[in-house]
Amino acid sequence: MEKEKWLRTSVGRMILWPLAALFLTLQTLPAAAQGPDKDLQQRLERLEKVVQEQRSLLENYEKEMTQLKSELKKQHEAIDDKVKAAAKKPEHLEMLREIMADIRLTETPQTAADQEVKTIYDEGFYLKGKDDQLRISGWLQGDARWFLDSDNHDNDTFLIRRARFDVRGVLEDDWAYRLYATFIGERNGVLQEGWLEYKKYPSFRVRAGQVFEPFSLEAIYSALWTDFMERAVIVNSVSPQEDIGVMIFGKFWDNRVEYGIGAFNGQGRNREAVVDDKDLTGRLVFSPFLHSSSLAALKKLSFGGSYGTGNNKQDLSGFDLRTEATTTFLDIQTGVNQDGRLTRWGVELDYALGPFGMKSEYITSRFDDVVRGTAKTYYEQRGAYLTAGYVLTGEDWAQNATVKPKRNFDPSKGGWGAFQLLGRYQYIETDDNIIKSGFAVGTDKAQTVTLGLNWYWNRHVRFQLNYSYSWFDDIITVGGVKLDKESVILSRFQYVF
Repeated sequence: MEKEKWLRTSVGRMILWPLAALFLTLQTLPAAAQGPDKDLQQRLERLEKVVQEQRSLLENYEKEMTQLKSELKKQHEAIDDKVKAAAKKPEHLEMLREIMADIRLTETPQTAADQEVKTIYDEGFYLKGKDDQLRISGWLQGDARWFLDSDNHDNDTFLIRRARFDVRGVLEDDWAYRLYATFIGERNGVLQEGWLEYKKYPSFRVRAGQVFEPFSLEAIYSALWTDFMERAVIVNSVSPQEDIGVMIFGKFWDNRVEYGIGAFNGQGRNREAVVDDKDLTGRLVFSPFLHSSSLAALKKLSFGGSYGTGNNKQDLSGFDLRTEATTTFLDIQTGVNQDGRLTRWGVELDYALGPFGMKSEYITSRFDDVVRGTAKTYYEQRGAYLTAGYVLTGEDWAQNATVKPKRNFDPSKGGWGAFQLLGRYQYIETDDNIIKSGFAVGTDKAQTVTLGLNWYWNRHVRFQLNYSYSWFDDIITVGGVKLDKESVILSRFQYVF
């Protein structure tokens, strides 16, 4: 405003001051010169014309400046609207928090009481102190199963597939902990994970308690963010998942190498050891192009493997093989136990580029000294899967995380979330000796093709739709019904807080 006022004053002075001087000069001419002199009259007329032109020019300047001010005001309002709209987007909140923290809205220093505890919500409820942190979150998955085979023994049903409550935190900066429980199962309130971790050194972290063993790519994906509603059958049947023990893990070489290795009871969740020997499990993963500029398309390519071994005693009747709809196609009979070595290993590949993603694994396991009464045999499994997909709305493919929609679901504002299309082929097989010896009934091989659509409404809510078609090498009998295939539609809504 001050600049505009100065501009108008300066222009007026430049034009009017010389004219005023000219008028004063004319007023001082002798009276004889002010008579009806034709030349003087013409000069006065020309001077009057110049004054009129300058006055018109000034008026035009005023109009242009008024219009410019109006346009600037509209631009400022538009920018303000865009900033406010951007501030409401979840993907910008963290950036805005950092900006506000940097510029500060006040220079008044916080007192010790102000700094004692901070409450934050960001994909979980946080309480933060000077060197401690507590995060409370949870999630639920509500499913539906619709069997397309009219002779299938099972019923179409709604069910709660998983319900979890998760408490994590940090103590004195260097210590992390977790208490992770489920509300679904034979007994409510079963502990899934509970551990304490020393995390000061990223390349050498130590975790003890009931932990997720470092084995298999898909197994270590949270059940929240698996590509399909269920993990591959070979992963569910072979991967050890949670067990009680101690492990070391970390990343080095600028996060290009990730490893984990641990010793465990080998009995699974919430169970003590039954032998002195411990299961040893390890996983090693390479991402060689993670920081490459010349091969940027391979930055999210990783490959690796897992291995586990140990001598153990366990009841194998819980190691049945089931389809994605939980139909048992290999039923290990009661009274079948193992008292010997268990060895399992696998190789894996994971890749993502923009909205495209794929992953694959091959896994095998062998139970030695499998007995039933006086009879003895072995039990071996092999299987693999290949998954590929594309985020139709253009967002980046997420690895063990949620896809973050560019526009959250809000039809009133034209937002429909993010859509992801996927396909998977998988197979699993066993040596048929387990069936011929009478230790199990069913088929020794099953194959499945699954098509999936994931709809991410926002970072917290996801809807999944899967179509799964399985076929068996041998006819199986389930609930008195003979089956050689299974066709089912599965759906799920999920929320996380």
